[in-house]
Amino acid sequence: MNKKLKVMFSTHGLVEGDFGFKLDKKGFPTTEVIAKKVITGQDTGGQVYYVKALASNSDNYDVDLVTRRVDPRICPQFGGKECDLGKDINYTIEQQWHETQNFRSRVLRVPAGGNFNFVPKEEIVKYIPELVDNLFNFYKKENVIGNIEVVEGHYRDGMLAADMLCTKIEQETGRRPVMLVTSHSLGHKKYERNLPQYKAGAISEQEWQWHNFEQRIAHEKYAFDKADIIIATSPDEERRLVAEPYLADINKITVIPPGYNDKIFYPWTAQEINEQKHNFEYIDLDGNKQFVNLDGKKVVSSLGRVVRDKGFSELSCSMVEVMKYNPDVVYMLSGENSNPVTEDCKEFMAGFEDRVIFLPSLNQNEMARIYNISSIFVMSSLNEAFGMVPIEAMGCKTAVIVGRSGFNDFAHCADVRDDSQDYSKAIGLYAPSQEIDRWRQVKAINLLLDNEELRKQIVENGYNYVKHNLTWQEIANHKDAIVKQVLKSRSNIDLLKLKKQQSKE
Repeated sequence: MNKKLKVMFSTHGLVEGDFGFKLDKKGFPTTEVIAKKVITGQDTGGQVYYVKALASNSDNYDVDLVTRRVDPRICPQFGGKECDLGKDINYTIEQQWHETQNFRSRVLRVPAGGNFNFVPKEEIVKYIPELVDNLFNFYKKENVIGNIEVVEGHYRDGMLAADMLCTKIEQETGRRPVMLVTSHSLGHKKYERNLPQYKAGAISEQEWQWHNFEQRIAHEKYAFDKADIIIATSPDEERRLVAEPYLADINKITVIPPGYNDKIFYPWTAQEINEQKHNFEYIDLDGNKQFVNLDGKKVVSSLGRVVRDKGFSELSCSMVEVMKYNPDVVYMLSGENSNPVTEDCKEFMAGFEDRVIFLPSLNQNEMARIYNISSIFVMSSLNEAFGMVPIEAMGCKTAVIVGRSGFNDFAHCADVRDDSQDYSKAIGLYAPSQEIDRWRQVKAINLLLDNEELRKQIVENGYNYVKHNLTWQEIANHKDAIVKQVLKSRSNIDLLKLKKQQSKE
């Protein structure tokens, strides 16, 4: 290894290897194999996408992305069949290499728990000590313990794993790696959000105990105390970190939002967009290929995991109001068969079925295609730590409207309540989607549909902002610069200690 090693923990997220196929312009795979890729599954969300992207944009370090080993063949969550592997079980660490001229990264899938079944993030903490022990022994055999300079922990379980590995390395070498943590989602914020539902009986006692917020918050606080660097993804998260119950050291905290892949999410030419819209091809929720002509249509889209907090139901109610008065609007949104959220959306959109397109889970290239043909992209989340989809949409030169998220707190998205402000300076519009705020969401969508000049100006503002500030390369370089500051500070402290010792002698 030519560089120092960075270890990144994403212990509960399924990170599996598969062959990557070259995609055509529509985002569908061809038969040409180009590389290995990392794919994600249940209980991973944006966190695994985040660490995966950073692991692939490291100029300063070789990178190991560490997760717990899971076998999708035996996990119903990933389309497998429940079964006992028996003699087939190979209780070793799987390695998946990704190497180019500029960097070396790999995924290490580390066994823990005596099986390869999926374990949700709420239950995985008890397996972390074994996982770290197995990883540490693996690194000792590789003779790279002394080469590990940075250990990153992501989410509660990953942060605990990072501290355990740092402690083991310190005990072995007398030197503790720089420990960097990112919570992605704070337990206390989720506790506050769910407490009213629990008190109202909407969340059962069993589910409430399963979340075990008290333990999660205690673990998070411990990790923040032990870390050298704390990354907050938004100013709101920073405020929560320094307040009760965490009381984290403000000097450790740096606000760095998530980024986007500008090699995938980039603006297409007008000709390419027109060709796509003329004969738009997509796969419906039943897996069937469909075609629709979108010439002259204005597409409003919303993509993401199909869960309540993403606000698809609320946005669908708003879109009914929009489409009543604008016959040229087509609405595209993520959906899943038999999902209660999707069923609610279908009920709300009754009478507009011919102008609504439900899309299954999409890969990044397919998402980029949807962004590019959309006039407006809406992230309608009821409560979002940050949200990467609006950044990706802006990278494709699509006008963005966001709900309640850390993204709006970080960047300037104009609030449609204030008609006196200069909307033309905004990078997007802010319009919460809760029932009492629906008029704002409807107003924001109509404002951009009716004012093409304003929409184009906001598109340019958003694109220029993310292009110059939020690529994954920029994010990775920013984090590595903070690590260098910590290492320099340690060196200065060691030098002072040495001088004091010498003066005594």
